Amino acid sequence: MTPTNLMRFSERVLLGLVMLMTLAAVGLEVRDVVISRTVTLADILLLFLYAEVLSMVTVYYAQDRAAFLYPIVIAMTALSRLIVLQGKEMDPRSILFEASAIFILALALVLMRSPVLRGLVDRSFGERPLGDGSADGAPATPARQDTPDNEPPTEVSSRR
Repeated sequence: MTPTNLMRFSERVLLGLVMLMTLAAVGLEVRDVVISRTVTLADILLLFLYAEVLSMVTVYYAQDRAAFLYPIVIAMTALSRLIVLQGKEMDPRSILFEASAIFILALALVLMRSPVLRGLVDRSFGERPLGDGSADGAPATPARQDTPDNEPPTEVSSRR
């Protein structure tokens, strides 16, 4: 087994464990909600965190590459949950710092999805993206070569 194959196998095993542990945590959280017969905003935000982790694992398996946007969204949700859980007894400066962190993460998310910056970031290990504005960062499809001006050929009418 080559080192590359060993690393891919290890990644898949670890991601499988992440998926199983996340599903177990979802089950435990739902059980706790059912037992307490109350649903709080913190419970809902925690379930969103679990959903984002599962989405990240799904994207990795579907596209065989890591998505950089999901960890940012997970961090934003986790910080939001932290603010909600600490509530009124939290120091106002801490709330300001955590809200600033959420703003910085949101700004990073917008910048990463920007078509202007997409051409500067090499996401495909050797192939430079063409900056077509696709949301997944995949390389753009080559332009059609129908005519020198990339216009589709026009039919010439035989009637005059």
